[in-house]
Parts: sequence; structure tokens; C-alpha cells
Amino acid sequence: MKIIEIKINRFICEKISMPIRDKRDTILLLLETMKLVNHTENNLFNKKGKIMICIDKMSRIFYWTDDKIFSFYFPFSLEKTGDGNYRIYDSLTDFEITNQMLSLLISIFEKNINQEESLENTVDHIIDSANDYEYKNIDDIWKLVVKLWYMEEGYIRYDYDAVHENGKMHPLYHLDVNYSSGASYKIGLYHELQIEEFKEILDITTDCLYLSSANI
Repeated sequence: MKIIEIKINRFICEKISMPIRDKRDTILLLLETMKLVNHTENNLFNKKGKIMICIDKMSRIFYWTDDKIFSFYFPFSLEKTGDGNYRIYDSLTDFEITNQMLSLLISIFEKNINQEESLENTVDHIIDSANDYEYKNIDDIWKLVVKLWYMEEGYIRYDYDAVHENGKMHPLYHLDVNYSSGASYKIGLYHELQIEEFKEILDITTDCLYLSSANI
């Protein structure tokens, strides 16, 4: 398994602390995080959290701070280069995703586009952002927007929630699966979960963990 650990700066730490409500939140956090992959200015890092990208049969990005751990799908590939940095690219097209492209994509998704909008309006957002960044190949951008827009996120969060604890209705320790209110559900836990345990639950290359039938 390829594992890359990323220290977080104050900006990303604030993003991690905010709740994820929809796919757009997931995409923007992913894109901002990818800009840190080759970032080495240690004085900007926050010691209260970390990000880990794991790529094997599963491809996931993990975020954790003192009181929160969550994960979702990482849709790109990483390759170490001769200078010790990582090349980020789309494995289907081999298209390299540079910091400029990441900034451009962030600009597009910050324009409040959503999956209910028409494709024509989305194209308008793309063209506007491409013009701002003087990027001419709209087809490249369109393919990446579509990839991100229609990816299956696989969002899951470990929560320690002393404020809303309510017996078995809302256990102190639990997993929240999915983020939208209509699709989300909880799985109660009997003890605190560490990051390695959380990762093991999601790692399809290790033995499965079981729900106890006595408690279902």
C-alpha cells in the first residue's frame, strides 16, 4: 500500500473542523488538500492534526484531529518523482494535475455549482474560471469536473459526541456513514476508535471486522 502523510496548515485545519454537508464540500476539501502534497514549509503546519492518503486496492484520504476522524475516496494517482515530490495525475488519461489546475478547479466549485444545475450553466462556470487562469483547453477541465462531480465519495466519519450523547439512540462513540440527512446512519461503538483501527475497518486488503449479531 502506498501511504502518504501530510501535515496540515491552519487553513486546512479550519476546513477539517467544519461539517461536510454535500459533495461540493467534499470536493473543495479534497482539492485544497491536494495542494499540500508537495508543501514543505514546516512553520505553517499545525500539530493538532494530520492527513493520510492510502492507495492500494482501496484509494482513500483520511483526516484526523484530536476529536474527529473521517475519510472519503481519493480519485487520483500519485507517483514519486526524482526530486522527492509527487506527481498527481488521472490514471485513466495520464493527465497531470498541477497546482494551477487545482486552483482553477477550486475556482469552479466555489461558484456554488451543484448537481441540480444544467450542464450549460456548469460549462459557463468552467469557461469563466478558465479565462481567469488563461487556460485554453476546456476539454481537460471538463473531464476533471465530471470525474469529481460523479465520483462515489464513500464518506464515513468516526465521532466522539459528548454534547449530543443519548444512550443507544446517539452513542458517545459512533460511526456516521454518508453526510446527507436523508441517507446518513449511525453505527454505535463501545469504545474510542484510533486512526489505525478506523483505517483497518475500511481496508479491503485486511480481514473484515464484524458487527456483533447480539447487538443488531
